[in-house]
Amino acid sequence: MGQEGQVDVPAEHECWQIVQRIVGSRYLVKAPQLREILLYISRRSLSEGAATISEQEIGCKALGRRADFNPNEDNIVRVQVRHLRRKLEEYFASEGAGEPLLMTIPKGGYVPRFEQRADCATPEPAVPPQAVGDACAPSAARLGWRLVMLGAGLAVLAFSAALAWKRPVLRPVPADAQASRTDPLWSRIFAPGHTTNVVLADSCLVAVQDVLDADIPLSDYLTGAYPEKLIQSVSDPKLRAALALIASRQYTSLGDAALASKVMEFSRRYAAQTNIRYARFLSVREFKTGNFILVGSRRGIPWEQLFESQLNFAMEEDRARHTYFFLNKSPKGDEPATYQPLDTKEGDTYADIALLPNLGGTGYVLILSGIDMAGTEAAGELVSSPEFSDVLNKMLGPGSGGEPAQYIEMLMQAKAVAGTTQAPKIVAYRVLPGISISSTSTKGGADID
Repeated sequence: MGQEGQVDVPAEHECWQIVQRIVGSRYLVKAPQLREILLYISRRSLSEGAATISEQEIGCKALGRRADFNPNEDNIVRVQVRHLRRKLEEYFASEGAGEPLLMTIPKGGYVPRFEQRADCATPEPAVPPQAVGDACAPSAARLGWRLVMLGAGLAVLAFSAALAWKRPVLRPVPADAQASRTDPLWSRIFAPGHTTNVVLADSCLVAVQDVLDADIPLSDYLTGAYPEKLIQSVSDPKLRAALALIASRQYTSLGDAALASKVMEFSRRYAAQTNIRYARFLSVREFKTGNFILVGSRRGIPWEQLFESQLNFAMEEDRARHTYFFLNKSPKGDEPATYQPLDTKEGDTYADIALLPNLGGTGYVLILSGIDMAGTEAAGELVSSPEFSDVLNKMLGPGSGGEPAQYIEMLMQAKAVAGTTQAPKIVAYRVLPGISISSTSTKGGADID
């Protein structure tokens, strides 16, 4: 479902893809109210065929006004839609000059219109190619390994974007009834009557953070201030322009895309309605309903910060080594205080696997958060392995009331060798009974080869 109970538009819908590109453009990135209005009226038009959309409806459903909102006393909808019309004109005159369709909101109403363009000119790049090239040489000397790593990774990001942004929606097939009854994880994630969203990491956001050695707070991400707030502090104008160009792109990692593809195929066993979503195009409201699988760490999916207070294992940065590790907030028994990989190319990697309630307590959120790409991939391999169901059943219960627990957090360790992972195992976990997060703990060592 979309905003306030709206029906989702199929991801492959041409008009909806254009809407998503507009929402992710620089024209709306710092305008959360304009984004909410655009998404709302587009869903109403494309999925429901709305002939009219009222100011009162937009105020309540898109902008969160109270049910007694009176447009005659508060003109916020008219003002914001006027701004939105101007932003649409700017988008299609520059960044969206190559779009095959033109989107407008005709005056006198709020139903969007999509029209075939007479021509499809190739848009001018936001930053001249030579600016990006010139920025690389001097910056590599100043920023060292971080910018060199970024340059090497962009080719992978560009390739993976072609795979990820097909953004398929898999239609349900007959479910495996036996699997649905016995699997403690996927029977919840792909529960009947729920839409499951597989959320891919914003790798361009990770790249900007890596270059600037920064971390994005959720408050900045919610307001759309995250690219400019980071980039404006860069003194070199060429580097600043290059980072702005990177931040405007919509790429994910090849590993995350491959894992999402595997999860999508896995969902077919449960006749589940499953969508691939990009982290940048979500809103807080959506986490109150439906189920989510978040593929990647909070650096690429800042939405994970919504759930960090419920987690015992927190991903932290070793700033001296520019690496990440997991902090054990409340060690139990002989558990270490930190889980940190050795300073070698072929050492351990870690990932946090958490099954939690969504914000409304009406569904589930599965977090697969590795300290690196290898860790996230290993977590995905582990939870989709045939043996994982039995291991998880043993961890979850039955509890004191005779029923298995609903929520759990697990810390996984795996050997990382030449870019691949081996011998994943759960080294610690916390069982979370009910929605309250007062947890019990058990030290584990359940190997899954």
